[in-house]
Amino acid sequence: MNDFLLSTEGNSASNSFADLLSVDADAHLQKLAACMFPSPAQLPVELVRASLKRGASTVDVQVRNRYLTISDNGDGISSSQWLSLACAFDSGRNATDREKAIAALQSESSPGIGLLAVSIPGNLGIKIESSGSEGKGTMHIESGHMRQLDSSAWILGTRISISRSRGPAEAEKKLIRELCAAVPQDIMLNGNKLEKKSLLRKPLAQREIDLSPGCNQASIAIPSRGDVCRIWLLDQGIPWQAFTSASYHGLVFEAALESGSPPSASCFSILAKAAGQLYLWLAAHYMSFPEKYQERIEELIFKKERLYGDLQLFSAFSPFRLWRSKRRLNLEELRRKAENETLYALPLGSDPSLVLSRHEQALLLTPLQKDFLLNHLHLPLVEPAVHMETVGKLNGRFSFYLRKMIRLAAALPQRLVKILPPDQMDSEEKYLCRELMNHWQHRQLGDTPGRPSIPLTVVMVGGRGLAPAFWLNAGQDRVLHIRRRHPLIRQALCCVRRDPANSELIFAALAPDIFDSRRLLF
Repeated sequence: MNDFLLSTEGNSASNSFADLLSVDADAHLQKLAACMFPSPAQLPVELVRASLKRGASTVDVQVRNRYLTISDNGDGISSSQWLSLACAFDSGRNATDREKAIAALQSESSPGIGLLAVSIPGNLGIKIESSGSEGKGTMHIESGHMRQLDSSAWILGTRISISRSRGPAEAEKKLIRELCAAVPQDIMLNGNKLEKKSLLRKPLAQREIDLSPGCNQASIAIPSRGDVCRIWLLDQGIPWQAFTSASYHGLVFEAALESGSPPSASCFSILAKAAGQLYLWLAAHYMSFPEKYQERIEELIFKKERLYGDLQLFSAFSPFRLWRSKRRLNLEELRRKAENETLYALPLGSDPSLVLSRHEQALLLTPLQKDFLLNHLHLPLVEPAVHMETVGKLNGRFSFYLRKMIRLAAALPQRLVKILPPDQMDSEEKYLCRELMNHWQHRQLGDTPGRPSIPLTVVMVGGRGLAPAFWLNAGQDRVLHIRRRHPLIRQALCCVRRDPANSELIFAALAPDIFDSRRLLF
């Protein structure tokens, strides 16, 4: 493995060209490892991915502040990669040859950087031991000097040991737990086996599909929160990129597929078709879900109907409660009933007998159902003029004082909140506030077309708090207060800085519940 195939003497033209461009391969290695990913703490994950590509069934990772060790039982490093690695890290080699070796390693490891991830920022020494079908070898890299041995103390596979100045051990362990949890092989972290988790967390429904014959399966799910589509691209079961988009034909879904390139249009259509089938399954099994998930299913299906009508979906969906009846109605049954008799629309939880006779028909509706039937479908439902109190609310003098206390308590946050004036905000924070207002206007146009928009103002306040943002009323307007120091807000600002053109989707992906339309209907 130590017979160098790469030339140690480049021709004069190559040397002159390298000198002309002032190629610094050492700086290239450091920048490549540090800047390829959102955080340098992701580099150990890249080394785990490289182990899995070599056929390892078990990967053992030891993460400490001062050292890092990744060992596996795979086939060992191939001779071509070994030679490229030796050339890339040998500061005595020609700069052009080193750049070619770096490019070869990166190309072979695409979409990641593979073994180049050993160049962790702050490393003091690197030791790579490999034992496989193509031979044994040990490589020592320290202070730009590289030396090799034709033997290895590691019996089978690869062991990479890195000593370093104090590194981000906690962040590295967190990323390994999160990004490697869906890997089918065994991953050991500091002696403990990594807990297996699905990459698509807490879905309402999930299934596996075949994108094409002979290809790997893809997982698709309907998320229990959020209103954007997200597709995770995997390499060896580890995410390397995520694509986020607005709902597709009214469908909101998440997917994970093993692929080294973005999904094609045909692939996306297959995923959307599978998501539509999951919507049908949710509609048919709506009654078997707890109430909090029933609200989410209503939200998803109503949004689908608003944007792209689906007769088959609404025929299977029966969410509408009829007073004094255990049976639920679907949309077509409700339309026929509204045409033939007078139907009253009352809030769910109210007592219709207080205002209606026993011979009259009433629907008990959630705010989402009421908004959909009255404002989107314009069904001829009658709303009683008498204000309906929900069953179980207190009456009398005690209730009066209780409501007064609630109103006084609700006004306290407005007095305590300190809004930052524009001169204390930088340009990126002002830009984010403007884009959030634009995002809200687009949401309103898409969710409730034809309705007058609800005025919204976005302001920034100090501190971080538990939630990234909160709502307060200011007369007829709604005011969204975003917390300047909250991690999600800081992350949104970083995303805006990197990609301003995609800023409308950034905050929706980071904090989907902020623009929950259910909070703003009534």
